[in-house]
Amino acid sequence: MKKVLFLGGSGRVGETASDYLLKNLNDVELTIVTRSSKIDVGRFGSDSDRVKTVHADITDSEVLRALITGTDLVISCVGPSHRIGTGVIDACVEGGVALLDVSGYDPALKYLDGLNAGGVLKAPIVVNSGLLPGLSGSYPQYLIHRYRDYSPVEKVEVFYAGRDVWSLSSAIDIVVSLGGFGDNKGFCRIEDGRLRKLGFLSSLVSVRFPEPVGKVSGMTMYSEEMARLIRTENIKTAYVSGANIGKRAGFSLFLSMIFKRYASEKGILKGAQSLVKASLKDSKSSASFYGICCRLTLHDGRTVKGMLTATDTYTPTGYVVGMNAVYMLTHEIASGGYSMHEAIPAEYLIPSLQKSGVLTLITDSFAD
Repeated sequence: MKKVLFLGGSGRVGETASDYLLKNLNDVELTIVTRSSKIDVGRFGSDSDRVKTVHADITDSEVLRALITGTDLVISCVGPSHRIGTGVIDACVEGGVALLDVSGYDPALKYLDGLNAGGVLKAPIVVNSGLLPGLSGSYPQYLIHRYRDYSPVEKVEVFYAGRDVWSLSSAIDIVVSLGGFGDNKGFCRIEDGRLRKLGFLSSLVSVRFPEPVGKVSGMTMYSEEMARLIRTENIKTAYVSGANIGKRAGFSLFLSMIFKRYASEKGILKGAQSLVKASLKDSKSSASFYGICCRLTLHDGRTVKGMLTATDTYTPTGYVVGMNAVYMLTHEIASGGYSMHEAIPAEYLIPSLQKSGVLTLITDSFAD
């Protein structure tokens, strides 16, 4: 039996991911670690005999190291990434245990790059196993691989949109992301392999999703995930834009940007609390939504349009985590630190999501 340690398995993402993992692998024993939440193991039905729970504080490094010992894979759905830092990564690196982390973001990637250069990793460490970042890199990668045989891809344009009732952990990471997780590059895009700064008006982008969402406007921003993807795929130009499409949530984030709340711990908390309240109010009039709109420009002048949508953010995140966990437990991945799209093939993940029924739309074609 393969032993999986699940950190934060009691949340919305964790519940979906653990259910998926148990239903799709019969040789897995799951230990769910929570700090205070009670878990009804009986909800796993016939799989409940393969599940146990532990109450522990994973911010205690000694406790975490002890939990990891003898584990084949650690799945982490704890956050916010901004506060958890590299603690879970460090414990897994020390124990030589594989890690699948739903968070991570740019600081974790840079940290892993240093560990890669030092040659100290003895197991795969995969971060950003969620929607943004995560699926936001895998779906463009899927389209790039799907159409590159027609003609080389010269430019990638991606727009992400999300609306949900954000948890405080999610809201903290969203606010911190406004400042580039401490490396604020402002409004920009990558052109011919170089970073090009943009003014406020030049950064405005609009796309149209299916009704009832309709037209959505957002801002062009830097994405380390996309920078790594186009570098790997030998593409020189990428435009990345996104928006939190709840009206109140969007205004809350606009204020956090204007007042630079991302620059201090006090400001981050204030901005996150405001975002949580705003998203809750948005939910009373607008349903949750997640979408990716992707446009490829090929060398022969043709363009490709692709779109992926889901009815919320937490459920598909749970599916992504569960599917990635199944892949890591059934395939050999070389030791090293990775962003999700670098370790989990898009040709596995995207069709698996399509088959699961968790997506409301996935389509791609040459544009007229």
